[in-house]
Amino acid sequence: MALILISRGSFSGGQVIAECLGKSAGVKAVTREDLIASVNRHGEIANKVTASIAKATQNYAEFSALRRPYQILMRLALLEYARAGPIAYFGYSGHLLLPEIDHAVRVRIIAPVYLRVKLMMSKEKLTEQEAQDRIREYDEDRTRWTRFMYGKTLRDPEQFDLCINLDRVSFSTACSMIQRLGEESDFKTTPESMAVVENHYLATQVMAALLTDGRTFELEIGVTAQNGHVSLEGPYLEPSEQATVLEIAGALPGVIDAQYVEGYAPPFGVLSLEAAGGHHE
Repeated sequence: MALILISRGSFSGGQVIAECLGKSAGVKAVTREDLIASVNRHGEIANKVTASIAKATQNYAEFSALRRPYQILMRLALLEYARAGPIAYFGYSGHLLLPEIDHAVRVRIIAPVYLRVKLMMSKEKLTEQEAQDRIREYDEDRTRWTRFMYGKTLRDPEQFDLCINLDRVSFSTACSMIQRLGEESDFKTTPESMAVVENHYLATQVMAALLTDGRTFELEIGVTAQNGHVSLEGPYLEPSEQATVLEIAGALPGVIDAQYVEGYAPPFGVLSLEAAGGHHE
C-alpha cells in the first residue's frame, strides 16, 4: 500500500476517510498533531518553533525566520512515520511537505459547504451561521498559511494525483477509490522508492540536527544524502565552524561520511532528485 497524503479543508471528512483506510487497508491514520508531538521530542528549539509558528502568521518577518525550521522538523516527523509502514496522513499540505516519492498518492478532498457546515455544527455545537462563518475564517487562514509557507495554493489540481468531490461521492466510495489507486502498480512501494525515503530521511535528520544545535541554529545549509554519503552545501564558514557542522552531521547514525561544499544552499524543499536518489523527472 502506498503512502497516502490527504489534503482537505476544515471539516471536509478527511479524518473519516483516513480512518476508513485504516480499517480497510491497514494503514495508520496520522494527523498534524501527531507530527507536532514528534517534532517536540527534538528538544527546546523544536518546541519553540512549533509553539511560535502559528502566532507568527501576523508578523511576516517572524514567520519567515521560523518557516525553514518548521518545514525541516515537520518533514522529519512525517518521514519517520513513512519509514515505519503504510500511513494515511490527513492534513492540509502534506503533499507539499515531502519531496518526490514514487509511492506517495497525493489526494485532495473537496467537500461542499453544506456538508462541512453540517459536520461542524454536529461537532462544535454551533448554529448554521456560526459554522459558516467559522469555516470561512478557517479557509482564509489556511490559504494564507499555505501561500506563506510553500508559495502554493491548495486549489491547484495539478498538485494532486486524485481529486474527489464529496458532493456526489460518499465517504465509503472515496475511501475505496483512494485504496484502489494506492494498490495500482504506479504507486507500488519498492525497495528503490523506500531507498528514496531513507535518503530524504537521513538528509532531513542532518538538517534537523544542525537546526537544534545552538552552535549551528542560524546556518542555512542544504543537505542531500545517498546511501549514507552526505553532502552539505552552504555559505562560507570559518574552519572551526565547518568542523562543527561536519562533527554534528557525522555523529548521526547512518552517516558514513560527510563533506561540506561552499556555495548556494537551495531553499528548503528544493532537492536534487538525482542526489536524493529519485528517478522521476
